[in-house]
Amino acid sequence: MKTKQQYMEVFAAECARYYSEVTALEQNAGYAVPRVRLEAAARVLACPVKVNPPSWQHGRVIYALARGLLEDEDHGGCFLDIGTAKGFSAVVMAWALADAGARHDVLSVDAVDPLSHVERNSVAEVDGELLTVPEFIAPFMPPDAHIHFYGGGSLPLLDRLIGTGERVRFAFVDGKHTAAAVSAEILCLLRLQSRGDIALFDDVQIPGVSEAVKKIHGYTVTRLNAGPNRSYAIAVRT
Repeated sequence: MKTKQQYMEVFAAECARYYSEVTALEQNAGYAVPRVRLEAAARVLACPVKVNPPSWQHGRVIYALARGLLEDEDHGGCFLDIGTAKGFSAVVMAWALADAGARHDVLSVDAVDPLSHVERNSVAEVDGELLTVPEFIAPFMPPDAHIHFYGGGSLPLLDRLIGTGERVRFAFVDGKHTAAAVSAEILCLLRLQSRGDIALFDDVQIPGVSEAVKKIHGYTVTRLNAGPNRSYAIAVRT
């Protein structure tokens, strides 16, 4: 059983780190999520105790890119979060939308049922209570914001969106970290996104993800590093 002290220690260590490339992205975009708000949510939603140290820098990247994208409102469509975990990235999307006064739906999908009471490695569980994803995110949601959660993995939802002709303005891809899975998601996003839409890929330092991203076409791709052990790929639809 992990202790509150363990969670406090890894949280404090990550708060003290500085990420120059992420800070430069925020400065160039002209938008940065307030640090107090970010870290309050990250402490519960994005700070597991495991072998590798936690990182919630993707929250900063999502917010900065999404706010920049929303300057060109309004083109319809939804925001898509692949790899729900405890809902952190979906919540950041909801913040960006609320702060921009935009009303796109946020869809978040994971292989694990978001309504199940299973251990998700959070300080919120140290007293023994297992929470659903909606229960995890409730304290951090902006007023009037809604996130639609799905289980069963990304491809059934992506296929459904293709079938309905939905547009995905912004996608954060952090599901299965294999070349086959990410490549399949990329092929779906090619059909769901239009010029200027963004797909942000997490964990590009992992060989399978890197392999899939290197083969991407139809996008302009920029690599962004968050320290020595975490990389993202920002793909803008051409």
